[in-house]
Amino acid sequence: MKRFFLFALCLIILAACSPQAQLVTLRGNNVQTVPGKGLVLDNDTLTLTYNFSSSRGLMHITLVNKLNRPLYVDWKRSSFIIGQNKLDYWYDVADVNLSGSFVGSGLYRRYGVGSLNGTITKADPVGFIPPNTKIEKNDFVVFPEGNLLLKGQPEVSHKHPQAMPDTKKLLVVRTFTYSEEQSPLTFRNYLTLSTDKDFNDEFHIDTQFWASDVQVLPKAEIVGEPVLQYDNTYSAPVPFKKPDSFYITLPL
Repeated sequence: MKRFFLFALCLIILAACSPQAQLVTLRGNNVQTVPGKGLVLDNDTLTLTYNFSSSRGLMHITLVNKLNRPLYVDWKRSSFIIGQNKLDYWYDVADVNLSGSFVGSGLYRRYGVGSLNGTITKADPVGFIPPNTKIEKNDFVVFPEGNLLLKGQPEVSHKHPQAMPDTKKLLVVRTFTYSEEQSPLTFRNYLTLSTDKDFNDEFHIDTQFWASDVQVLPKAEIVGEPVLQYDNTYSAPVPFKKPDSFYITLPL
């Protein structure tokens, strides 16, 4: 009985201190949701997959060339767009590497990781994709700071905690649902491609994304640490594997 009391007390303390989070689910105008993969555009030429499964939405792109000839991406004329502001994939600048190692970052942009050894490197403005191969990019963070301002009335539901499914205490989950026009978050990704290296037959993929629903719930339900159980064992951590979604931790 004493052990049960202490365990229940720990649950109350953890619940009071546990941060809340916004779980943001995305949709796009020309992509389909593929379970386990993300938001996918698939045609006879290519397969373009967007995976956002991370904190604040690091946008991971996988581009597969399905043709029997090369495919080219002009990064100079490709952009990530928030509102009317565009951030280009490629800039005419060089990285100066001095010593040690580095990780670059900035508002919305996630730079690469590399060794610093006294060399100067410069990204290629055109991506070359051989037949039946792929390239990957993860240059931008969708929502780098703050939290979404949610309008409207949420749908309130209750669920058993994933970390402790045997507990009788239910969690409150508030779900806000939005159309593209009403969404508190919209952004675009614009790519310029060609099957010709001189881009005489270029084409464009312009994808409009929006937050279609936002759940507000304890962060531990999205990604959490193992929790001590009644038998002194620990539950498995809750992994975050929703490639069409990302989460924002709310301040306590």
